[in-house]
Amino acid sequence: MKCEQAEELISALIDDELSDLERSSIEGHLKDCPKCQRAYEWGRVLNREMRTVSASVIAPVDLRQRILSDQRTSPKESKSTLRSRLLLQFQPFLRPAYALALIAIVAVSIFFLVSAPNEPLSLKALQIREKIDKGEISLHQATNTDELHDWLGRAVGGKFGPLGYDFSPLGVKPIGGTVRELDGRQILVAVFRGNGLSITCFTFLGTEEDAPKNATVFLDPGTRIRFYSFSRNGIQAVLHREGNVVCLLTSNMSSEELLSLVRSSSPHKHRHNPTA
Repeated sequence: MKCEQAEELISALIDDELSDLERSSIEGHLKDCPKCQRAYEWGRVLNREMRTVSASVIAPVDLRQRILSDQRTSPKESKSTLRSRLLLQFQPFLRPAYALALIAIVAVSIFFLVSAPNEPLSLKALQIREKIDKGEISLHQATNTDELHDWLGRAVGGKFGPLGYDFSPLGVKPIGGTVRELDGRQILVAVFRGNGLSITCFTFLGTEEDAPKNATVFLDPGTRIRFYSFSRNGIQAVLHREGNVVCLLTSNMSSEELLSLVRSSSPHKHRHNPTA
């Protein structure tokens, strides 16, 4: 076998795509040809490193599609033939070129990640609710609403506290609460359940900019408070702001029912609101 013939088989050998006869032929050639043997070893290293990198670096989907659909990548030669020819002809420059390619992939991925719009805090809070529902986050137990609210207020040093919504007419009782941190901000989480209903109340310092851009906005003509209604993964949510305190209520009830509940309930005065 000549080196020109071996070029077409080296890459296929690395990918384990040869018949027994082809494998026997190319392996015999590699024993007698140091040049092709080096190309084979380089190819194995390259293949292994590419697999390792591909497991941790994901290029944007549209970028991968453009690269794969570009016919200039291999106009006449098969992929195996092209890779084998490159291994033989550019062996001295393979590792530097490979390193530059990796840097390019990582740079593009970072660009897409950085330039992607950041999720508002309200949507990130819904992820906390999902984890609570799955039992992935433990809660501080409470026997009544006042006890739960007092504990949450103390947990943030009295800087702010949850709004005093009364869910007792619905047969919903406090289960527990927790304090989480997102984007450097503390979030009070109070969980209520009963009669097949589940209500999770998030309280944090913020503005109406924390609501999703595509939320539906309702203006209460009496209080002039704007309520932002949205949902994700079957969980309904309503956000509104009082002073610098934002309240986000999430529930498995319908969006209309939740909005009506939020607008009609009368929150008690903040227990730990410095702006009150």
